[in-house]
Amino acid sequence: MDIQAHKKTLGVIHIVYGLLLAITFLFIGSFVTMLFPFIAEEIADEVGNDADKVLILVESIVRTVFILLLIFSALPSIIGGIGLLQQKNWGVTIALIAGCISIFSFPFGTAVGVYSIYVFVENNKANRVENKE
Repeated sequence: MDIQAHKKTLGVIHIVYGLLLAITFLFIGSFVTMLFPFIAEEIADEVGNDADKVLILVESIVRTVFILLLIFSALPSIIGGIGLLQQKNWGVTIALIAGCISIFSFPFGTAVGVYSIYVFVENNKANRVENKE
């Protein structure tokens, strides 16, 4: 397989992986948001009305965490995949960054990360050969 085929394959993998991450984060975030009022009611009954302010703060922190996870893990993967499919030079770099971020997510993220590094190295080798000629 040549480097262009690897880039297209990696682009599709990054888009699918990013979309799966986004769907997962949205599902978990929705589930937590749906359950939070019930949990808050139980806590407020036991502790008292002073807990309302703390629960509002905790809810906003939980939402912020899910939004940040979505922004810093799913979106770079989707953007890098689109860049790779459109054969943009910046697509390989963003895919490498997204792959390095996802490498800690075992087992699928690790596979995406390792393949991203492989394509990046092979792309640099191909560029060096073209520059020598």
